[in-house]
Amino acid sequence: MGDVFLAGIAGVLPPAVTGAEAIAAGAWTKRDAAETQQLSVTVAPADQYSPDLAVDAARLALERAELDPARVALALHSMMLTPGGKLWHGAPYIHRKLGIPAGQCIASDLDCGCASSLVALELATAYLATRDAGDLALVTAADCWREHEVDRWRTSNNPLGDGAAAAVVSRERGFARIAGAATSSNPELEPIGRGREPFSAEREKSTEPVYVRSRFEEIVDGEQIWRTVAGEVQSVVAKATEQAGIELADIDFVVCPFLGRELTLQQFLKPLSLDLAITPWEYSRRVGHIGPADPLAGLDHLVNTEGVHWRHILLLAHGMGGISSAVVLESCTPQHS
Repeated sequence: MGDVFLAGIAGVLPPAVTGAEAIAAGAWTKRDAAETQQLSVTVAPADQYSPDLAVDAARLALERAELDPARVALALHSMMLTPGGKLWHGAPYIHRKLGIPAGQCIASDLDCGCASSLVALELATAYLATRDAGDLALVTAADCWREHEVDRWRTSNNPLGDGAAAAVVSRERGFARIAGAATSSNPELEPIGRGREPFSAEREKSTEPVYVRSRFEEIVDGEQIWRTVAGEVQSVVAKATEQAGIELADIDFVVCPFLGRELTLQQFLKPLSLDLAITPWEYSRRVGHIGPADPLAGLDHLVNTEGVHWRHILLLAHGMGGISSAVVLESCTPQHS
């Protein structure tokens, strides 16, 4: 199918609230703070919504790519919460706000949990092979965790941050080539996000905030679950690096979901024998887990804020439902020491 590139990348984040503030307010615990070593999380004001953050990120990514939104033939959007209510989708909203012409673009939401943006990159790569060379794909992800829906500080072991990220995918040119991509789905991991509670009318009607931690605690063998996740991560990384024609040792930086120190090590770095030092850790511990936007936001920080020197970057994600994904990027920009 030929080469496919990332032509533009952008992240948009609201201001941060410190962990110390959350502990003082009784919203967070000192135990979780010590385990995650999270310093702050980004929190959007009440009148700021995730689809608008996604539009802002998309505009910035397109501007950096110096490409016309009218050329977008595929727009994939991911979000865990839908501020437009049930039976509403964010991708058509982003399509409309960007002024992408009607009739030539498939605009669709994609829900693979926190792996969504990387799965979207893989799907976009395959889709562009069927299109004219000048067509583009746009991948966006965004979430704002509202208190009445999710307790950002306590729902999981790691606190949640608000924000958005976007990537422009092109067959013509870009700052990075998508050198390898692999995704694996293990349905045995599906109960992680659901717990053991059966489907019921009472569950559908519940208006209580979601606590993912309590759902996970219903799983009988949590340690086995984590071993399975680690195996899935190892598998997709092996496939993606093989596809890219490199070894894991050739990776300069790795961007994992922003899960705090303990979970990042447990789920991703220790299974791969990688060090926290090659991740954007100091950035992620000030942002929190945005959701599907994490890998793209972390890449944006490395490339556009820190301006790191790199040849290969590995993007990793694991989503509730058992989907693990890895993408290997190869720099198209000459690197100077």
